[in-house]
Amino acid sequence: MENFLIPEELQALINQYLTDGVLTDKERAVILRKAEGMGLDRDEIDLYLDAEVQKIDQETDAAMRRQKGKQCPYCGGSVPQLTEKCPHCGESITAEVSNELQEIFNNLEDALIDMKAGKDISRNKANVARYVRKAKMYFGNNPKVQKLLSEIETETIETENRVKADARRNALLQFIIRNKKYFIGLIIVLFAFFYIQSYMGKADRVRQEYEQQYEIDKPKIDEQFETLCKKIEELDAPNKSNYKEMTNKLLKIVWVDVSKNERISNKFTGETTYIENEYEQTKKEIYVKMKRAYAEQLEDIYNSVGDENKPDELRYKNLYLDK
Repeated sequence: MENFLIPEELQALINQYLTDGVLTDKERAVILRKAEGMGLDRDEIDLYLDAEVQKIDQETDAAMRRQKGKQCPYCGGSVPQLTEKCPHCGESITAEVSNELQEIFNNLEDALIDMKAGKDISRNKANVARYVRKAKMYFGNNPKVQKLLSEIETETIETENRVKADARRNALLQFIIRNKKYFIGLIIVLFAFFYIQSYMGKADRVRQEYEQQYEIDKPKIDEQFETLCKKIEELDAPNKSNYKEMTNKLLKIVWVDVSKNERISNKFTGETTYIENEYEQTKKEIYVKMKRAYAEQLEDIYNSVGDENKPDELRYKNLYLDK
């Protein structure tokens, strides 16, 4: 907003408040209320005030710089205006010297940009080192130059490491692309290997789980073994008059498996293995042997009896099979 759009009365109030170069919130509020009373847009006046305050800040900063003077490129000391010799280090301050320092840093910046882009790392690294040495030689006593050069050297090392790492990754990627069919084959082999390992590991876990359960089942197995064997021992000695009754009683004495058996099939070899409780099988064999001995006595009597109403001979075969 230009000045001529501001009413003179309002402009005079603004100038009065900006005499000290500072516009407080209270002063801004007074101006905005007066502007609204004049029918002016509050937001436009607010933007105008911001612009006026900024203009004053810029003028103040320029005045301070003129008062402070320039900076010596050699030592970083403050040099008054219109002075061509630094009062701190005695070096002559000319436009050519300032331009030379600026040119050095421009060249440094260009070399760093080329390095980051991956262009001829060795050459650009050498250029950076050359310009750094030159800056140190002529302007090394300037604290700001020292700090800037230190940052540049650190950035150079980081850039070189990053570019080299990128180059190694790209080289590896290109190698993989050129030999992709071999890598695909390797991936398939590794996948098959880990799949087989996983499958076999699962089979081992199943086996371990069953073996742990078999240990828990031992008391139940012992209890059943003792009970069934005792029942067989308590049967009457078989004879021609009681062999039918003893046959029926013996048929009712049956071993019930306590532990479950697991069948594991190998998908790769086609072989099947069984996991069974060896302890239970051993106890069961002793029991069956005892039952079979009694059944053989019954069969002998059966064969010696000429009774037409004797039980089916197949029943005795069942006695040998503990179903």
